[in-house]
Amino acid sequence: YEGPPTEKNESDRIEWIPLSDVRGMIDRREIVSSGSLVGLLYVLMDEAIR
Repeated sequence: YEGPPTEKNESDRIEWIPLSDVRGMIDRREIVSSGSLVGLLYVLMDEAIR
């Protein structure tokens, strides 16, 4: 499906983003959904440990 969001909590844009850009996007509050933040912060933490 391609088109405008159909639900209140649905994303308004979906795209692939390099992991190296994610921390800055979180800091700038460009990513604010708790569901997205939980997953992304876990991945960032896991990458830092490895």
